[in-house]
Amino acid sequence: MNRYLLSGFICLFILVSLAGVSIADESPRYVIYVQGGESSIIHGSEGITDIIVKDIIPYAHFSDGKKNLLIPDTLVQSITGPVHAAVVFSGTGGESVSLISISNLSLPYENKVLTLRVNPLGFYEGEALKSFAREKKELDTIEVDTFENTGIYFEIIGTALENNNCLAQEIACLKADDMKACLGECG
Repeated sequence: MNRYLLSGFICLFILVSLAGVSIADESPRYVIYVQGGESSIIHGSEGITDIIVKDIIPYAHFSDGKKNLLIPDTLVQSITGPVHAAVVFSGTGGESVSLISISNLSLPYENKVLTLRVNPLGFYEGEALKSFAREKKELDTIEVDTFENTGIYFEIIGTALENNNCLAQEIACLKADDMKACLGECG
């Protein structure tokens, strides 16, 4: 009987250890939503495309699935590629969704024009943008001339926080109990 009991404890220990390792390996994922007005798509060579979105709203919506926060759109400049995103083009003609991989982005503070250098994302295996995968269209089939509004959902995978990274500080503030103390520190 003791031999079976000992084997059971060893199996239980191994099972708990493996479950702990698989949970620790998964990085937290966040979604940052940026809304803008009219947009244009410029197809370049080798599958690289530029998406230019005008009239960016000065705040972005940040969510980790539990809490939500409005952050200044200037913090979007802290996003470094490659980053997966869903772009939703909408207007009176309906909506078109495309999943993309962003290699570079630019958001000059004065212009409020967001420029994304992207590649189409053929297959998406994450969770944060999963709801868009069913509705997606290929980027080269979307006619942007008929759309007045553009929304971009960035999937941010949690990384080690750095002291000089304002986006990382805002993520830390989102997790904090007293978010009022965090707002405006990076502005």
